Amino acid sequence: MSDLQWKNQILEKTLELGFSFAGLSQAKIPKSDKENFQNWVELGFHGSMDWFPRQKAIREDFQNLGFRVETVLVLGLVYRSLESEEICSKSKAKVSKYALGEDYHIVLREKAKPLLAWLKSNFPNFQFRQGVDSLPISEKVLAREAGLGWISKNTNLINLKKGSYFFLSCILTDMPWLEAWAERMETDHCGNCQACLEACPTGALQPYKIDARKCLSYQTIESKSLSIVDHSSSKGWVYGCDICQDICPWNKNVANRNSVLTSENKFKPFALWHQTNWDQAKDWDQKRFDSDFDKSPILRIGLEKWKSNLA
Repeated sequence: MSDLQWKNQILEKTLELGFSFAGLSQAKIPKSDKENFQNWVELGFHGSMDWFPRQKAIREDFQNLGFRVETVLVLGLVYRSLESEEICSKSKAKVSKYALGEDYHIVLREKAKPLLAWLKSNFPNFQFRQGVDSLPISEKVLAREAGLGWISKNTNLINLKKGSYFFLSCILTDMPWLEAWAERMETDHCGNCQACLEACPTGALQPYKIDARKCLSYQTIESKSLSIVDHSSSKGWVYGCDICQDICPWNKNVANRNSVLTSENKFKPFALWHQTNWDQAKDWDQKRFDSDFDKSPILRIGLEKWKSNLA
């Protein structure tokens, strides 16, 4: 087969195995993005996420990964469901839609196993390594370079057909990058819209830049502090925040919203979200927390921070 036929077969295989979309990118981070990373760190917008500047060599130049990375296969998987929207609209304590079901780290790894096996079988002379937040690589930049969307004013990647409620995962390989594989990059469709910037309750957003220290997702998940900086602005969010995505016209006005629903049952919300009494949740013990959040990404923040967020 020709190089383009191989490319098409690879991308078709990802869809066959249940991914929402996929693309191929050269393993190269543009100079402008490297400068944006550096500026973000110099402003202190990364907060206590010290791993970000520390792992610069991997993020920007794909160093120290065990082989020379030439090409990246970027995978996208939608997590939005009508049930998750209903829960978030009614719940007293709000949890980001992506965290209502099973931990995406586990789901994406399991889903990619047959794809990795197929790649290794068809391209035995090359190496393949998947990253699901386990590698400090810039999935959004690589997805943009693969023609899968644009990085918007709220810093999320937006896909014209799917919106932004999806996970990204990358498979790195030493398979040589072929210029014939390059896709036309999607243009920026944010225009003059300021909806996400105006809706952010903590003022964390500037156009195309986020101050993580002010972001509710950072404060309720990544920050080691047990207090939310401004309780009056938390809007009931106890794990993550979806405000800047919920308000985005590219999520609200998708031509056929029902077509932008997850096909992955493991992302469907756990039954506990229909049953939880939030006034009693602050009294949970470790056993209850571990049991109810088994296979949930919420487990990683620990009981103490969970109870602090609820309080």
